[in-house]
Amino acid sequence: MVTAMPADIIPDQLVEEALEAIGDTLDKKLNGRWWVKPLYWISVIIVLAIPIVYYFW
Repeated sequence: MVTAMPADIIPDQLVEEALEAIGDTLDKKLNGRWWVKPLYWISVIIVLAIPIVYYFW
């Protein structure tokens, strides 16, 4: 039997901190290139938008 999990199981602050840490790590590894952060945020938006688009399609 599959049960639905509430959306509050992962706190928003934890997700924000994780995304920020990933962005900072990428920035350090790629030596602070200017295009890394915008590219990272665009990829995050695309990845998060895929399930939303799929759900409403």
